[in-house]
Order: sequence, then structure tokens, then C-alpha cells
Amino acid sequence: MNYTSALDFMRAGGRRITKKRRLVLQIIEANPHLDASEIYQLAREKDRKISLSTVYRTMNMLRDLGLIEASPLGEDHYHYEVHLKEHYHLICLGCGKVVEIPPVKAVKRLGEEKGFGVVGVKLEILGYCKDCQRKISAAGEKAGSAKRRTHKKTGRIVDLRGIPLLYHPKVVAQEVGEAHPGELLEIITDDPRRMEMAPKMLKNTAGLELIDIWQDGAECHALVRCN
Repeated sequence: MNYTSALDFMRAGGRRITKKRRLVLQIIEANPHLDASEIYQLAREKDRKISLSTVYRTMNMLRDLGLIEASPLGEDHYHYEVHLKEHYHLICLGCGKVVEIPPVKAVKRLGEEKGFGVVGVKLEILGYCKDCQRKISAAGEKAGSAKRRTHKKTGRIVDLRGIPLLYHPKVVAQEVGEAHPGELLEIITDDPRRMEMAPKMLKNTAGLELIDIWQDGAECHALVRCN
């Protein structure tokens, strides 16, 4: 739905077409995926008298009419865009870049197979764009080289690559149980989420001490000492 069609829809719904409502709608159409504060800042550049409450009321009205839609896009607040044809979002966790992709029929069929009369799908695919992947890889290689120089003797390798996250604690606990006191284990996984989750998991694993954790490219490494 374009700007003109949206105005026609508002008239048909008995809503007044004020200058401020026109302005907010124009900004959202021209700048998809902005959040409320960004929309307000752009509106203030055009109309110094417009208030934040007016912007919020206008966006709520447009949402109620189904003219715009809101998506979190991987954050804890909403981003807005004019309601167009159904599409999905690729969201970069590094720079925040958002790429729209066309819907996949197989996704809708998943709901239909469960007996749902699917009328729409909202899908956000999280990851890293090519530029951020290169930055992460470069930073990881640099950090990994430094860590390898620091830990020349890393002991036995516990390779969790390809093993579902759910089974990581069990595998690590089993390896610790078979290790000798004082033995070093280097735990490797190919899931970047472990950088945040690993310290807590390892702390809750009896019989080991976390010495260090680092990222090497797309891999996460942890060095632990068995007690």
C-alpha cells in the first residue's frame, strides 16, 4: 500500500487527514524500519510544533487501521513500516542492517499442517551481514592468535562443533569426569552464542575451573582446568 492509497483508506475509515498525520505517514513510507524516536526527530525537522504524543497517537491510529506494521527487528522496541506485501526480515546483529526478503510458501504451510488458517506470517532471521562477518572473523583471528600464544599447552580438546546446544553440558561433564585433576581441557564450539552462555554453564559444571574464553573466527573456545 502506497502513500496515496493509505490516505484514501484513512478517509474511508472516517479519519481526518491532518498535516501532522500526512507528515508521519510520509516519513514512515520514505524511511522504513525507523523506531518511534527516529520518526519523531524527522518529523520535528519538518514541523517544530509537532509533539511526541502526536506522533505516537498517529502511529497507533495507523496501526489500528492496518496501514503500518511494527516489528522489533531483534531489539526491545518497535520499528515501523508501511504495510506492503507480506515479507520477512534478515536482521544483522552487528550493525542493525535490515534486508527484506519475499515470503516462503513452506513457512505458511507449517501452520496449515497444524490445522491453522494462516492469514499472515512475521519472520525475523537473525545473523550477521557480510561486512560484519568479515569484521568478526578478522577480530576473532587476531584474538585467537594472541590466545594461542598465551595458551601454548591447552591439553585435551573437547570438540562440541556439530553437537546440539542442549547436549553441551552433558558432554562437558562427561569429559571432566574422565579427566585427571589439574588437566587442562580446551572446549571448542561453532555456535557464537556460547560466548555469552559458556561462563554460566561452565560455572555450574562441577569439577572444573574456567581459565579463559575467546573467539577465533566463527568458533568459540574455552580453556578450563579440572579439579
